[in-house]
Amino acid sequence: MTNSTNETGSSLISRWSRPARLIGVAVLALILLIPLQMVRSVVRERHQTYQGVVQEIAGAWSGEQRVAGPILVIPFTEKISIQDQFITPQGEKKVGQRWEIRQRRAVILPNTLSYDGSLAPEIRHRGIYRVQVYSADLEISAAFRNLRATVEALTSTDQLEEIRWSEAVVGFGLSEPRGIVDVEGFEINGHTVQVRPGTTLGDVFPRGFHAPVGDITADSLDIHLPISLRGSGSLRFLPLGATTRASLHSDWPYPSFIGDVLPSVREITDEGFSAQWTIPLLNRSYPQAWLGCTTVDINEIEGGVRLFEPVALYDLVTRAVKYGLLFITLTFLTLGLIEFVIGTRISLVQYLLIGVALAMFFLILIALAEHIGFAFAYVLASVAVVVINTLYCAAILPRRSLAAAVGAVLTAIYGILYTILKAEDFALLGGTLLLVLALTITMYFTRGMHRDGESGL
Repeated sequence: MTNSTNETGSSLISRWSRPARLIGVAVLALILLIPLQMVRSVVRERHQTYQGVVQEIAGAWSGEQRVAGPILVIPFTEKISIQDQFITPQGEKKVGQRWEIRQRRAVILPNTLSYDGSLAPEIRHRGIYRVQVYSADLEISAAFRNLRATVEALTSTDQLEEIRWSEAVVGFGLSEPRGIVDVEGFEINGHTVQVRPGTTLGDVFPRGFHAPVGDITADSLDIHLPISLRGSGSLRFLPLGATTRASLHSDWPYPSFIGDVLPSVREITDEGFSAQWTIPLLNRSYPQAWLGCTTVDINEIEGGVRLFEPVALYDLVTRAVKYGLLFITLTFLTLGLIEFVIGTRISLVQYLLIGVALAMFFLILIALAEHIGFAFAYVLASVAVVVINTLYCAAILPRRSLAAAVGAVLTAIYGILYTILKAEDFALLGGTLLLVLALTITMYFTRGMHRDGESGL
């Protein structure tokens, strides 16, 4: 009777030992989310520090640039008849007429506008951080036609008193004027003019520069402006012409075309990119001319390009940390299969130490990547973790071949993860295939579980 009871107790313990260990290992994997979250916090903190450096360098160099213009502003006066009612000394009501001169401004956009520019990316350093900026050389050409008719269309012909051609100015908007390097050679109708700070169009664009037109001897203006700029991140332009054409090129091979209008023609190679935009008047809703007292939003549509880094360092590390639990799960699964197939035992403490080493991979990765780049840092961090865990498994497993198998699995996992991180568009597909492969291998090695009398699971 006693022997039967002991056998029953042993059977129960044997039956429930494997589920208990499975639950214990699963709990350990969840506990290891804590160091993974701590590593993620470190990555986030380092990323914030980097963003602060980017803002500092952009503040000293120049931020994102947006170019707008030219816009022609022509002052004119209107003679307006005003009817006044008055009472005579005799008490009679009469209506009198008087004339009032009012100052107006005609704001006119060009009939044709073209931007032609080249961007040269540069790298600036601050401590261990590298920040990409650019220098741009732009050629802006614009043509204004039928100016008198345009001004007359904004008011009644019988009210138009005088068009003050000599007071006309041309304004350019620029989001970061401190990025201006050179504007020499600004020509209006073939004559060189000097630019002045401020746009005189604060209600349209608050920052930029302007130039007096001088006496307009013709009913048209042709403007040519070569300008050298410094900026960071992106370069945008506003399509203010009735027809706007833009052409941008650079030796940076990773452009990201931004704004509301994509280029009609573009070419991207390993040597750089070129892009062309053709934007007609009908793409926007604001008019070609309006009175200065009218509120018009010219910022509703824009085009441009961002010098994009395909996968930034901190984004890569953040994405890698998201796979941390998958790393730990697959490694624990490998150890569990070794336990099941060989019949050996690995303590939960040993599982925990292996898991902590796996979590340390991401901390090593971010620490090295800030100095030597992501690729080399990934190789060194993965080699370090694979070697540590392989040597540890060689000490706790009965055969070294099993430790070599663990090392091979870890190497394969790190290799697959690197491929997933670099092939961003196929990340979901790669991760899914990895899980399917892990499930298939697990099903293969556990296919004979019930035949072996293991009914506890």
